[in-house]
Amino acid sequence: MRPLNLGETLDASIKIVRARWKTLAMVMVVIALPLEIASVLIISSTTDVYQAGSSFSTTEATKTTYSDSGAYAAGQVAVIALTFLSYLLGTVACYRAVSDTYLNRETSARASLSYAAGRLGATLWLTIVFAVGIVAGFVALILPGVWLSVAWSVAFPVMLVEGTGGVGALKRSFQLTEGRWWATLGRLAVAYILVTVLSLVATAVFLVPSGLLVDDTSTGALLFEHAANFVVSLVTTPFIAAVTTLVYFDLRVRKEGFDLAVLAERMGGAPAAGPAPQQRDPFGHPVAPEQAPAPAPGSFAPPTPPAPPPATPGGWAPPVAPQPQRPPAPDE
Repeated sequence: MRPLNLGETLDASIKIVRARWKTLAMVMVVIALPLEIASVLIISSTTDVYQAGSSFSTTEATKTTYSDSGAYAAGQVAVIALTFLSYLLGTVACYRAVSDTYLNRETSARASLSYAAGRLGATLWLTIVFAVGIVAGFVALILPGVWLSVAWSVAFPVMLVEGTGGVGALKRSFQLTEGRWWATLGRLAVAYILVTVLSLVATAVFLVPSGLLVDDTSTGALLFEHAANFVVSLVTTPFIAAVTTLVYFDLRVRKEGFDLAVLAERMGGAPAAGPAPQQRDPFGHPVAPEQAPAPAPGSFAPPTPPAPPPATPGGWAPPVAPQPQRPPAPDE
């Protein structure tokens, strides 16, 4: 591994998503598709008339009506809660798949989903602590909230890879981004701008035809709207997870020589004194040396530093000790 600039980070993120698109797509299908189906059922049962795309309307008027305000409010709370839970599970599962891919380890949708479910409690706790800190920062003077958003931006990869949760993950993220705040902001800002543009385009692709083909208060329009939501999450969630994960590993490479640590583990290296350490995967699970698979042809591989150029005639080269000569025998 080597440090990545902005363009290399985005390029590597896209390559990871392409290399593991089946795994990432299956993760999002399992998590996001049931959410959209449940949202359609909840909206249909709590509204008399629902106007699709009303959240994008530029006017205050809406055709959405409901006869039971309590049921409508409860339905909206349920949709928000399901969306939040789905986002957390999908993001954590994508983090796992992306990390495995970047470190050339086998991964699967089942393993990623199982890992996300097992870490749900720690993820919820970190989310609560993160949200409280960010809200307090924005309430204070806004700028502290922006600063903390970037300083804590790799807290989730820290929790998932290093096993540090809650406040400890936030402190660790703060340490990694210290001195790299602006660079981290640049990478994440560009990634979110790309995701925002892609989301608007994907939503328009679904909502514009639906406005031409069906009435915006029909069931068909509601299905079009949630199909757009599903497609957007299918693409954007893995990409953001990939960018954030690569930013985290890049910070470790720059500050801790993480590439050397990984190389030492894969080669079974040991410190100068003491027994050889137990090999572990990026998530702390013991593994045997032969379990680390070689990257398949055409799959994603982490960027490697270029080979040093050959020495040019007349250029400087380290001195080489002469080969020892055997003394001649007396009879020679």
